[in-house]
Amino acid sequence: MAETDSLLKRLVTAFSVDFATWLLGTPVHTAVPLSSELPASTVSVDQLFRVLLATGRSLMLHLEWQGRRSHAPMPWRMAEYIPRLATTYRLDLESVVLYLGRGAGRDDTGLHQVQGLGGTPTLAWRYRVIRLWELPAETLLQGGRLAPLALVGQTRITDPTATLTAVVARMRQEAVGVQRQHLMAALLALLPEEEMVTMVERLLEDDDVLAELDLPYLRRLQEQSRMKGHTEGHAEGHAEGHAEGHAEGHAEGHAEGQREGEILMLLQLLQARFGPLSESVITRVRAADIDTLLRWSTRLLVAPTIEAVFDL
Repeated sequence: MAETDSLLKRLVTAFSVDFATWLLGTPVHTAVPLSSELPASTVSVDQLFRVLLATGRSLMLHLEWQGRRSHAPMPWRMAEYIPRLATTYRLDLESVVLYLGRGAGRDDTGLHQVQGLGGTPTLAWRYRVIRLWELPAETLLQGGRLAPLALVGQTRITDPTATLTAVVARMRQEAVGVQRQHLMAALLALLPEEEMVTMVERLLEDDDVLAELDLPYLRRLQEQSRMKGHTEGHAEGHAEGHAEGHAEGHAEGHAEGQREGEILMLLQLLQARFGPLSESVITRVRAADIDTLLRWSTRLLVAPTIEAVFDL
């Protein structure tokens, strides 16, 4: 799920206020991305934002994106993440796990505890669970925020023609320039069926944004996502976790895969907006760490030149 994971994180970072408002269910003034690597540890979360609500209240918003398989059960991962986040930032905290792919997180209630000898909870923790594959597509359409509509392909769609027509119409009406391009690229990449992709392409035939998208790249991403889901579906229930001695190598491999996904997506968006890239730009992007790549991706939405992406 590395490339899809990367695309989702970039989408949420670029439209953080939209997603924070949707997930928290209350107006948000700002949502500032923070480093996903927790201080003084090798642990990293998927995404973390410091959010300022319209009421003036500050809190942390912590997101995890998860497919059907996980190297460790999500409840136990969250049992590690939540205390670390709470003690590091000393702010109110809302943690959300978003499950992608049919069946993912089916048994996760988001409410967990460890009991003592007498049955009294020694430790309890909670987080919100959103199973996108169970969520009616109409819920996103009625939500009021634009950016979450890019996730519609991962939701439960009963009428693809009506749903996708409405989503594309909203994006064309409310987003312009690079923002529209970013949203359309994410929408296409996250659609699960070729028929849906073709439908959206037809809806965009008279839109300049279609010419700016690298459709072969998006189709490769879709195919990788589908193949990943197929493999996970067959392997589900057979993975019992990795040996403790392999954990560090697994984490490093996951982080490097995430960075590679960010590199590929940023290069793609830079080329789509500014044209062919110089070797110096490509080298600079490939040498950057994950936080720098995310920062540049966000700047890309407003930077007037390619130099401004790196030098703001």
